[in-house]
Amino acid sequence: MIIIPERSIAEIAASLRAVRKTKGLTLKEVETKSGGVWKAVVIGSYERCDRALSVKKAINLANFYQVPLDELLGLSVENKVSPNGKITLDIRSAINSTSSDSNLEHLRNFLTLLCAKRRDWNGEVLSIRNSDLTTIALLTNRDEASAYEWLASNHLLLLKS
Repeated sequence: MIIIPERSIAEIAASLRAVRKTKGLTLKEVETKSGGVWKAVVIGSYERCDRALSVKKAINLANFYQVPLDELLGLSVENKVSPNGKITLDIRSAINSTSSDSNLEHLRNFLTLLCAKRRDWNGEVLSIRNSDLTTIALLTNRDEASAYEWLASNHLLLLKS
């Protein structure tokens, strides 16, 4: 199951503008750089919610900006799963857990591999990246939000008070 965050049309339009600005482009530069495929007035109307953006055009625009579609539309899970945008795992809890959850063994194996790959030998806590949460979600047959909740419910997150 994939959970897609709800976004209003105004939030999606703001995301379109943010991606363009992150790329350092003005509306006119988008038109010029695209060879006229994307007209400045059209992009501006998408960004102001004056014109509907079809899925096909959204995909093409994401390709033009060279960003994933979920990023263009502001649907990216990144930094929306964890309340503070950072995820720190308590390795001690993962190792010492007596839970019979088979996913815990998968997590332990993944953490061992990750620590070795990053040469992080402290063995107590590990800060993970959003892409690591995606891997944990795949290992536990969950989406990212559910994987985060699973980590929290099994006391595997180091939460700052």
